[in-house]
Amino acid sequence: MSSGIISMACLNLPLDIRYKPENLYLAGIIPGPSQPSLENLNHYIRPLINDLATSWERGVHYSRTANYPHGRTTRSAVALTVCDLPAARHISAFAGVRSHFICGACNCYHKNSYGRVDFENWVPRDKDTLRHHAEQWRDAPSTAERERLFKEHGVRWSELWRLPYWDPAQQLVVDAMHCILEGLVAHHTRRLLGITDENTSHTPEAPPAFHYDFETCTTDAATALSMTMREISQVPAIHNLLVMQVPLPHDAPCIDQFMNKLQADLFRKNMCSLQYVCQTLGCTPTKRTRLYKIDYAKALIGWRRRMPLSAPTPPHQREHNHDTGEALERIREVIRDISIPSWFESAPRNFGDASAGSIKADEWRSLIMVYIPIALISVLGAHNPGSDTVAVLDHTMSLVSAVYLACARTMTLERASAYRSCIASYVGNLKSLYPSFSLRPNHHASFHIFDYLVLFGPVHSWWTFPFERLIGVLQRLPSNHKPGELETTMLHSYLKGAKLRAWVSRPDCPTAIRECKILLDRAYQSQETSERPNADGIILPDVTGNPRATVLPDDLQRLIGRYRGVLRANVKHSAGVFYSRSSTHLGNSLIFFYSRGNRSVPPVPGSIKYIYQDGESFLLAVQRQRPLSEKSKVTDAFSAYPHFPAKVYSSDLENTLESVQCSWVSSHYARWALLPGAVVVLSLCKD
Repeated sequence: MSSGIISMACLNLPLDIRYKPENLYLAGIIPGPSQPSLENLNHYIRPLINDLATSWERGVHYSRTANYPHGRTTRSAVALTVCDLPAARHISAFAGVRSHFICGACNCYHKNSYGRVDFENWVPRDKDTLRHHAEQWRDAPSTAERERLFKEHGVRWSELWRLPYWDPAQQLVVDAMHCILEGLVAHHTRRLLGITDENTSHTPEAPPAFHYDFETCTTDAATALSMTMREISQVPAIHNLLVMQVPLPHDAPCIDQFMNKLQADLFRKNMCSLQYVCQTLGCTPTKRTRLYKIDYAKALIGWRRRMPLSAPTPPHQREHNHDTGEALERIREVIRDISIPSWFESAPRNFGDASAGSIKADEWRSLIMVYIPIALISVLGAHNPGSDTVAVLDHTMSLVSAVYLACARTMTLERASAYRSCIASYVGNLKSLYPSFSLRPNHHASFHIFDYLVLFGPVHSWWTFPFERLIGVLQRLPSNHKPGELETTMLHSYLKGAKLRAWVSRPDCPTAIRECKILLDRAYQSQETSERPNADGIILPDVTGNPRATVLPDDLQRLIGRYRGVLRANVKHSAGVFYSRSSTHLGNSLIFFYSRGNRSVPPVPGSIKYIYQDGESFLLAVQRQRPLSEKSKVTDAFSAYPHFPAKVYSSDLENTLESVQCSWVSSHYARWALLPGAVVVLSLCKD
């Protein structure tokens, strides 16, 4: 499920075709503009659960399939449900993401647990206990009893519990796209580094003036004061008011004005809530015949006057504020000047400005994996080791390393464990570096991505990118915007398009229609292509006639021992990646390759100078990137971060050429001029 749609992908299909529109099952569209309240989402998923329950219990018989002409009975099950955190809580009927029931996978409780890093002690939530609580809620005789059960256990009834195998701790996964890229990365960049913000109209939330360990409102205390649910919910709001910063200047008129406004805000709260907070803080008003709400508000003002007016700026933050402007300019410089392949998702050159628009998840991934770390290391890496600025850089690189490990195309237990260690380092150091910032649900949820990496493998096979793209397709469909008809129009239009794509891909499709498919692929940017691959897996663009042989450049003649030959500007790999000569597209020419095809040694970087034909194949004539000379005084600050595959090389290329087969290429790389005579080389290998 993802943002208003319910769709399914068949995990039995290979990854390269699993998320094509014709292979996705669009089960339903949830109408807007607001989401269904509480457990009402059950009405939308009930028809789907009916089919899934039947398919699991007795199976579905197909009268004929491609491999079984006499029919086949199949069974299917939900392997995992992936969506953002609010939607995950909604579809599972758990308490909201901002409640004290902070996790659907483990028994960690209360918002104060957001910063816990002792993941060895976390106990997975028991599915039988959760099912029992959900059934209790479903069978409760009254609304009041349901409210009591939900308050105690944080669970309502979900239609998913009709599936006998449903286990939220293992199947309700944390989506890496929302949790890490649009969650941790965006929050770290905007709020902690202060490099950019969501938009210019957004007013940054002021950090608290001090930190105080307030007592939460327990059930016994609420019962003693006969507090309602509304009064209980006001207690944390009062706590937040009491720790607000007093704005500058801290002279008597300004302080009095702030205290008067604070007293007015407190007076708007219920009396029982104020009374409870006064009791827990030990500032109950002096007894008299009768106490009024204003007496409790004044008592809290007296307590607030004895506390710090505002939080002092930490030394690392003062130094960080000085570097923020330089870091932002450096990021823009890297975005503008870096050489990258054409397939790589770039970022807005005016990153940090409101005019840059909303940053997409793919752009956040590019920013945190390429542009931001290169820029920050080049700006902050020159500081003295152990300084506060380097501590901020190391903390940021813990997040960068976690993103690299999580987004890898191959996954091992060792790599998943390294991801969890990086997240533990990142979350564990948040409070020491940024004491005024509050942790969020994503900080805790990011730990559980380790569990799903172990269970389901690399995130690219189960994150929500394909479903978000599907939402974009549905939103672009023409409709009349009438409620009730809008969803039907979207659903039918999508199904018609998916059936058409499947039909024109059939081998028995008429030739005339297959010719139209070429136009459809170009119009809708299909990843399929009508170009033919050769024996080396290289797709050559269709050309009329035979390529003409030309006189080869002198250095290429010395390499291959021929006077004439066929040159090309680029070739296209079967996976949709272009290799180009440097004079055609510099980014597409930067490759890591195995020297002489020897995969027992690490690949080396180089730039493609020529692409020439050798029999039925095309080979690459490559100049290696020279390493830094021993006499160079350039320090490679990137070597301190082993999970960030960047290294400093000389800006010069070797004079000699070497022939490279396309099968020897491991990846492209990004290159950026760090200093005169030195460049940063960053491998873009997805493995």
